[in-house]
Amino acid sequence: MGTRPSLLPSALAACLVWSAFGAGPALAQVYIPPPDDLIETIPPPPPEVDNGNGTALPPPPSIIPPMDAEQARIEARSIGSASREANKDITQDAAALGQVPIYVPGMPAEASYYGNDTALPGAGASAALASEGFQTVHDPNRPVVAVQRSDIQRAVDVEADPNTYLEGENYSGAEGSCVPLPPGSGTGLTAEYTCNVGSGVVDSEQSCVRNLSVAKWDSQAWNYVCVEPNCGALSGSPTCTRTGSETFTFDIFGAPVTITVDSYTCSQQVVDPNAFFVSMVDLPPPPGAFQVVNNVYRCNNDGLSEALTADIYGFPLAYVTGLQQCSAFSGESSCTQTTAAATGLADRTLCKTWEFFGDPFFGGSLVCTEFAQPEQVYSCTSNVAGATAELSVSRWFTETWTDAACSVDLGACTFSREVCTQGPEVRIIDGVAVSRACWQTSKIYTCQQAVGGLNDCGELEGNAQCSLSSEICLDDPPTGGPCVVSERVYKCPIAGTTPEPTQYICGDDVYCVNGECEAVQREASTEFKDAVVALNALGQANSEFDESTLSLFKGTRDTCSKKVFGLSNCCSGSGVPLLTPWICNAEERLLDQKDDAGLCHKLGTYCSSKVLGICVTRKDAYCCFQSKISRILQEQGRPQIGKPWGEPKTATCDGFTIYEFQQLDLSVMDFSEVYAEFQDAARLPDEAAALVDIQNKIDAYYQRGTPAPPETP
Repeated sequence: MGTRPSLLPSALAACLVWSAFGAGPALAQVYIPPPDDLIETIPPPPPEVDNGNGTALPPPPSIIPPMDAEQARIEARSIGSASREANKDITQDAAALGQVPIYVPGMPAEASYYGNDTALPGAGASAALASEGFQTVHDPNRPVVAVQRSDIQRAVDVEADPNTYLEGENYSGAEGSCVPLPPGSGTGLTAEYTCNVGSGVVDSEQSCVRNLSVAKWDSQAWNYVCVEPNCGALSGSPTCTRTGSETFTFDIFGAPVTITVDSYTCSQQVVDPNAFFVSMVDLPPPPGAFQVVNNVYRCNNDGLSEALTADIYGFPLAYVTGLQQCSAFSGESSCTQTTAAATGLADRTLCKTWEFFGDPFFGGSLVCTEFAQPEQVYSCTSNVAGATAELSVSRWFTETWTDAACSVDLGACTFSREVCTQGPEVRIIDGVAVSRACWQTSKIYTCQQAVGGLNDCGELEGNAQCSLSSEICLDDPPTGGPCVVSERVYKCPIAGTTPEPTQYICGDDVYCVNGECEAVQREASTEFKDAVVALNALGQANSEFDESTLSLFKGTRDTCSKKVFGLSNCCSGSGVPLLTPWICNAEERLLDQKDDAGLCHKLGTYCSSKVLGICVTRKDAYCCFQSKISRILQEQGRPQIGKPWGEPKTATCDGFTIYEFQQLDLSVMDFSEVYAEFQDAARLPDEAAALVDIQNKIDAYYQRGTPAPPETP
């Protein structure tokens, strides 16, 4: 008998799943075949012994006819199949008593739990406490063997790089052939990059100009009366409004005469013989009008504080004092330079130097020999400290915004924003300085236009390290003709990573019997790794069991968006930096983190919004899970049981039902992506506690649908 190897990962996984989720009906049994080298040869029974099915076994042949290796294989398979078929019902026969070890006729004692699943956890717990094996496993003081990783470093090195030690030699001593191995699934050296080709919607900006018109409000109006029907000048004037009408009756020469007198208020004077002026009235300002109070100041730049005023010939007219310097007003933001005439002041000329001509005893005259610089006039919207105003003006103004001729098609464009193009500024209107924050604005519209022949894949196409992986049509619904806009997916190496060196398998193992040799290809054993993964899968199943749906490894649906032919991209993909995080929402940034951590499976891409019938925004849909192992189980388990993900636009991330999970074959799944994590920090779950917890959750689920018992009176 050879050395006993460790159990295969498929057998271990089958035991775990069967223990975790029940063994079905009471009569069902699980048979795990032992390794071939543990099966001892049993001599055939004598012909007179019944084998349990009513037929006697034939005597063994005395002479084995010569046959080659292939004939021997065929003969062995035939004998094994016949024996298995003949003895498949042996455990159901009463004659099996005494022939089959620990055979019990009739229903086993465990059948009492069928239909009484609530008693199973308690009985299991009691049996566990009385079990010597259970007590030994859970004894914290039990002897353990501490294996240091340094003790098995040579084995690890050989497993990691067997070619270094085999040196490409086979058993014959001749140099064997070397075959490159495919790259591992968890290298993570490449990432997916996307681009678009086809038609797109291009945004362009168009604008319209708006101007502010400010006008003085005339606070006085003219009141007129007229006698009908001679009121045409007043009723036809756009500046007049009828304010009343009164009828009078007179007796003229014994005959009654009736006349109607209408009253009108006009904002402008009307000159007409049939319009009789009555009075002037003050009008209230209209809604939206604003009042401006101005102080008007004179000043000079010659440093004069007093001077003679003179006519154009230089003869003095008057003596003035208290002259002010213009430096006090030129720096004031509330002051605007204007003219005397605009503010209602009279112009005057100052004499800087003058002389007396003539005899002081017999008379003479003063003559200006040097005129001062012309006086300046400032209109200020606020008082200037230390200065004396010559005039104070208070007026009301109205303002009206008018749109200039605009060619923007408002049906195809949307308003974007409005910006001020003139202002803030102070303007003199009717001699008054009027300040407005803005005098002209530009209304900007975003207009969209369909453009064909777009392609932003140039950089990826020109990169020799990138290869086209797939092309997805974003037309939704499909047009039936050529694709309007497509998304291309390229695989490119991730910057800063070093490619994993190519690994080879060299030479062959040869198994020879009686001169016949056959090559046997062997793979590195992953039984321990698979066992650890299977145990962690059980622990993960316990933590992710959804008692409301009785399902395992349920994921959440997450999406991210990207502008087609745009810079906005919140779908970076695994290993690719998020280029525009400032425009991505919190959910999209979290999805990027989970995807980089290996927790998400990409469902696909679909169009999320269209303009002019063309896709302008697409979304990537993902199913994200609580752990990498959950994602791997979903990715590799769904094809085993024919459970599709669904379309990217509508797919959900349902978990496995207990029945579906029982159908999975964990032994054929590739867990290499998580081997290192579990080997470096493996923590075996408490499977007994996990089973009890799951059973309690199942009981609670069914109890919620059971009506409560009636109350005892």
